[in-house]
Amino acid sequence: MKTRNSLLIGIVIGLVLFGFFEYLELDQTYGGIIGALIVGTLIGKTIGKGSEKYAFFSIFTYNLIGWILVFLLTSDGKIALQYGGIALSALVGFLLIMVFFYSIIGSFGAFVASNLSRNKEDEGL
Repeated sequence: MKTRNSLLIGIVIGLVLFGFFEYLELDQTYGGIIGALIVGTLIGKTIGKGSEKYAFFSIFTYNLIGWILVFLLTSDGKIALQYGGIALSALVGFLLIMVFFYSIIGSFGAFVASNLSRNKEDEGL
């Protein structure tokens, strides 16, 4: 139950951060890295040991949802979808690589956060 709630909360927080960074017109690379670290750290502290795969899944999911919404709801995305062909394939391929990159960064953040919280618990004994 704790895992499912953490995944849902991670996806919602990630979507909020994604939208916030889009609204601020922050570079997508920096916004994606910052959002992945925040969500990964949150999931790592909440779940604890073995949280890396859950952070990867959560970050991957909110990035896919966010980029699909960007493509469908913005004028730039609609233009890219209208051209189609090789350019769209290259753009989607690049975005998938970036989503994997963000997910790996978030998984690393979850790993560090879970290990730090576990070390603090061990010191308290």
